[in-house]
Amino acid sequence: MNRIAIACMAATMAVMCFAAKPENLTAEEKEAKRAAAKERMLQMTGGLVEKAGEGRIVIVNRQRKIADGSVRERVDTLKNVIRVNIELVADARPEGGLDVAKLGVPEGAQAAMYIVDEPSLPMSLVAAEAGWGVLNVNRLDEGKRFKTEFNRVATMTFGAGVSQFKGSTMQTVRGPADLDKLMSEGFTFDAVSTMMRNLQNVGVTQTKRSTYKKACEEGWAAEPVDSYQRAIWEKVKAEQSEQPSNPLKIKPGDKPKK
Repeated sequence: MNRIAIACMAATMAVMCFAAKPENLTAEEKEAKRAAAKERMLQMTGGLVEKAGEGRIVIVNRQRKIADGSVRERVDTLKNVIRVNIELVADARPEGGLDVAKLGVPEGAQAAMYIVDEPSLPMSLVAAEAGWGVLNVNRLDEGKRFKTEFNRVATMTFGAGVSQFKGSTMQTVRGPADLDKLMSEGFTFDAVSTMMRNLQNVGVTQTKRSTYKKACEEGWAAEPVDSYQRAIWEKVKAEQSEQPSNPLKIKPGDKPKK
């Protein structure tokens, strides 16, 4: 499609939007429109639902140099990006310092990252085949350096050692000052994809997000919590019962799954 055609389409859409634009709606009218839109969405989809993934990662915080809030912010960010079960636990520094030979993955977890403050250790240690890594904050401060190094160590620990993007955190870093040269402190999508492939191999799966209607169709819907979800449950059950060629995931007479 050439530029003229694109420009014409854009102009046409702009005119249509302008013509359809409501005139001087009051606050009450705007609120009524939002409520009506929400009502339609709930009727059609039943709202958004989640199904927790399997397995878990543990982040063990054994230092006091970086504030608990900063650590929590990084853990929450990681959790939102890769959408797996991540548990943050606080632990005291071992007497006499950290002995890396005694590190491992806590019972019931599939992978772990330790955050420590140890002058004798480098900024990072990663034993990917053993499922654990160490972030040492001894030479780091609050702010960008900590955020960037947290993401670097987490990415390496959970299975991604490189990224094709020059702006990623997975570049050459020889010391704290090199962290300042990195364009980003975030996660690139290729690193996230590699992490998830590795985590799935050891039994960590992502939280599943979908509409309630889709969850019913796929057979993992929880028990309806309101009239919208109940109506969708019954509708999907009826539709599936009328399609013999489509294997039933919700069988007639079944109760919703707990």
